[in-house]
Amino acid sequence: MRKTIRTERGFTLLESVVVIGIMMVLMGIAIIQSLGTMESYQVNSASNIVVSQLRVAEQLAISQRRPVRIWIDTAPESDNRYHVKYQVQPAGTFTTETAGPVVSVPLPGPTQFILESTVPDTPMGFGNSAAVYLGNPPVNGGPSIMQFNPTGTFTDNSGTNLLYGTVFIGVPNLPLTARAVTIMGGTGRVRAYRWTGVGTGWVE
Repeated sequence: MRKTIRTERGFTLLESVVVIGIMMVLMGIAIIQSLGTMESYQVNSASNIVVSQLRVAEQLAISQRRPVRIWIDTAPESDNRYHVKYQVQPAGTFTTETAGPVVSVPLPGPTQFILESTVPDTPMGFGNSAAVYLGNPPVNGGPSIMQFNPTGTFTDNSGTNLLYGTVFIGVPNLPLTARAVTIMGGTGRVRAYRWTGVGTGWVE
């Protein structure tokens, strides 16, 4: 009768260490990418909030035939977050209408209205001297009263002085999270941009 000799085989210590090392590197890469993804998600959400609130205000002005005022925080509020606000105004002086409630929507997480020094102006060329740069000409924070009118224009309280400019959004010290929202006074058009950091930089 013939005996079968079985030899047990396994992984050497060196092979195990190499496999564990590779797994740790892959895990580190995954964690770094997920962190970047989260910040990108939050800043995209913040940009969408600004765009949507401006567009809602414009549509309310047109549909209700009443001015809708806009406020954009240049500093965080008591909840440590930056807000976009709007309020429907009475249609005119000789009316019994009252102003509607102030609608205030905060930006998510660590996002804020911020302009990184390395990020240039948008293709619209309205200027980038401040994070909230609106007016005619644009100024830091914009005029005290900014509103959409029933005609769809974006003006001061006179209803005739057209305003334009840019709102910059991002996470502090992370230039690649930069986003921008521009407003064109004559048409009320709102456009969103994302900073890529390569080539011409801004893309819609």
